[in-house]
Amino acid sequence: MIKTVGILGAGSVGSALMYEMYKRDPDNVYLLATGDRAERLRKGISVNNEEFYPIIYSDPAQDIHIDLLILAAKTYSMDSVIDDIRLLIDEDTILLPIENGITTTQLLQGEFPNNRVFYGVVLRTDAHRMSRRVYYHTLGEMQIGYADNHDEKPEVRESYERLKELGINVKVYEDMRRAKWRKWMLNTGASQTAVEVQAECGFFGQVKEVRSLMKMLMDEILAVGRAENVDINEDDRDEVIEMLVNFPPDKKMSMLQDYEAGRPIEIEEYAGEVVRLGRKHGIPTPANEILYLAITARQKIRALRKGYL
Repeated sequence: MIKTVGILGAGSVGSALMYEMYKRDPDNVYLLATGDRAERLRKGISVNNEEFYPIIYSDPAQDIHIDLLILAAKTYSMDSVIDDIRLLIDEDTILLPIENGITTTQLLQGEFPNNRVFYGVVLRTDAHRMSRRVYYHTLGEMQIGYADNHDEKPEVRESYERLKELGINVKVYEDMRRAKWRKWMLNTGASQTAVEVQAECGFFGQVKEVRSLMKMLMDEILAVGRAENVDINEDDRDEVIEMLVNFPPDKKMSMLQDYEAGRPIEIEEYAGEVVRLGRKHGIPTPANEILYLAITARQKIRALRKGYL
């Protein structure tokens, strides 16, 4: 039976999820963090202008068992995340990464071969961070499960039921690998385009060149997806673009939020991974390679101007 739930990653989505779950069961929901991050989080988290103080699990001496751990950290933090959780979980802990890329489940399976590792995504949330405060109106939908859930495993059903109890809008999809690639296609197409053209989501429907760029980026994902035997196609691409066009007009993609705030961005997990898969299969990926070079160069130029490089 799943009772205790942990979250690692107190960004916009992680903090919003923690806020919802903490309200319903503060004694069995934990925030995992170590070092300076743990000390900072002990001072409280602000979500929708409300301060709250979840239990911070940072030391094995606290003797806390986590049944289900949601990993809401960015993909570029995964090496440090793995180091953080290695001493804080045991082999019974279910790992649920909800990051925006496609590589983390396999990475965690390799690092923790005795643990059960799900696929997970969060869609249609408007959670965003301003400085150290997080705001949201809609938490969106969390999708969870193994790659194939046609024969749903007991731990998937138990995780679903526990997250439901904690106020999370959660669904189990039969093909979570496909769900993961669809979300990755959305972010690779829209987030990178938003950074490159410096546009809120309202411009996706107004400017045809923006949609053309997104489509070019997504078409390369369809090509490498076919080579990787992932069940995504042009209908998925068109549905994703239609979804993006109907986002709230003032919404900003998370990558654009991070870029504007001077935070690291997930360019390696988006364009970088498309390019790597293209080279693996001999598939040209020029649109993603150009955006990878352009956005990475922009980041480095900004760092040079500030004297960081």
